[in-house]
Amino acid sequence: MAMTNVAPDVESIAEDAYLYGLQQVIFYETRFNYTQNEGSNVYTGVNRWCIINDGQPITADFDAVVTPNATTLYATAFLDLQDEPLVIEMPEVTDRYFSLQLMSQYGTYFLYAGNQFNGTDARSYLILPGDYDGEVPSDFVTTDVVWAPTKTAFANVRYALHDPTDEDEIAHINELQAETTITPLSEWLANGHSGVPREEQSVVPGDYETFPRMSELTARQVEKQTAEDFFTFLSLVLNDPSMPLLGDSLRESAMLERLERVGVASGTQFDWDSLDSDTRNGLTSGFKKGFENVKNTGREQLADMNGWGVIQVSGDFQTDWMSRAVLADFGWAGPDWVGSHTAAFAFTGSDGKQLHGSNRYTITFDLDNLPPVTQFWSIPIYDAEGYFVHNELDRYSINSFMLDAGLLHVENNELVIYVQHDKPTDPDKAKNWLPAPAEGFRFTARFYGPHWSLIDGSYEMPTIQKE
Repeated sequence: MAMTNVAPDVESIAEDAYLYGLQQVIFYETRFNYTQNEGSNVYTGVNRWCIINDGQPITADFDAVVTPNATTLYATAFLDLQDEPLVIEMPEVTDRYFSLQLMSQYGTYFLYAGNQFNGTDARSYLILPGDYDGEVPSDFVTTDVVWAPTKTAFANVRYALHDPTDEDEIAHINELQAETTITPLSEWLANGHSGVPREEQSVVPGDYETFPRMSELTARQVEKQTAEDFFTFLSLVLNDPSMPLLGDSLRESAMLERLERVGVASGTQFDWDSLDSDTRNGLTSGFKKGFENVKNTGREQLADMNGWGVIQVSGDFQTDWMSRAVLADFGWAGPDWVGSHTAAFAFTGSDGKQLHGSNRYTITFDLDNLPPVTQFWSIPIYDAEGYFVHNELDRYSINSFMLDAGLLHVENNELVIYVQHDKPTDPDKAKNWLPAPAEGFRFTARFYGPHWSLIDGSYEMPTIQKE
């Protein structure tokens, strides 16, 4: 319901601005946590890998991003190309899935690399800002010279984790992570045309504008931020020299003209307190409408796959702000192209009711009709807001690696996953137990290297049956 004394035009501006800017706002706050917030558990500076969870399997202690994945070990970083190009080196990897992906502040990926895309050989990527006019060393293969559309980017390296209880395997992946380097070009040249290991790099803090409440939004940002927070963030985004606007976007230009009317503009410092009460009310009401619109539309636009909602993205959002906002809200830093991997969401059981830990559920796979992928699949479970919850097994997903290794109980050519809060007393069921939170929960299944039936929803994904 709209608030009293609300300017309708301001409310409309705010609602559209939420769709336009949610991805960029989350980018800005997440970059702050990585590069400036020394109290953050991901603080690592610019152009330096953050080894997520210290190179150990992700658990419920990690809440820096929504819907994390426990079936890979991550290294993530925020790149700053304002001073010079960067070199990212990747080792040879022949025994598992791996990928390197680079994302702009608009949520579009300008590099997909790894065994799915360009093989398993060791490679060196030269990342150039779009206006770079300097020399390019002859070391680099042309296909590994990457032009970045912005001067800041989010980098994500994934290495598949086959067994989170195998310390030797974790150590092996940690060695691969250590061989994955980010180095400014001048340092790379000075180091004999070789990357500088992370442990030899000093922490270089980011130099970006901030406001006091940013340190309070280190986790669950979407749910915690206020309208004042959001528009303050958006103002910082529009005034950040590392974040150039889209080229020749008439729709973005029109949005920026509308935002100027409420004090959000390039060259202007946003001041919430200077706004009159009607404008503040309009921004707050529109912000809330945008929030609900994204949540509701995200569920409605998912392609139905037997009760699971498959996210529909085709690469490069351009002016499709709603799809961009939905992906940012449902799983920030998720791929904008289904060729890499895709996700399927489940919020309700087959009875149409919200999933809840007071109930017991089963998910039954026919072994002759498992999810069709070239890499692997996993079924992680989250609380209603998209975060892992502690359980006695430290188990946050069931995946194809567990099945392949014989760690799950199979009977009558079926794999039955038991989803409940309490541990099953039957030992066979306990092998396949996916611990559920005590309250509401949801799933965001992952499919790496998906076949098209996982994109259009024609695959018969098993329903979530309430017992």
